[in-house]
Amino acid sequence: LYLGTLMVGLEQKLMGGNVPWTLHHQHRDNEMLRPASQCKPIEYSKPDGKLTFDRLSSVFISNTNHEENQPAHLTLKDSKMPVDV
Repeated sequence: LYLGTLMVGLEQKLMGGNVPWTLHHQHRDNEMLRPASQCKPIEYSKPDGKLTFDRLSSVFISNTNHEENQPAHLTLKDSKMPVDV
């Protein structure tokens, strides 16, 4: 615990997050993505109700409570921004 706290303190305060053991990649993650048409779809087994559950059961268990037709509470000021940027 104390060694980890000391190392994080040194890394963040003294070195500004630039430590010699940081991994450096030659490419960005998004450059390595392939189109979905080139990938094999994942075939998931049916939910068994013991370890895996369907979506409706999972939402019920999470105790989420809202109206079915409730509008989204997150809105974009400029809908072109995510596409352009």
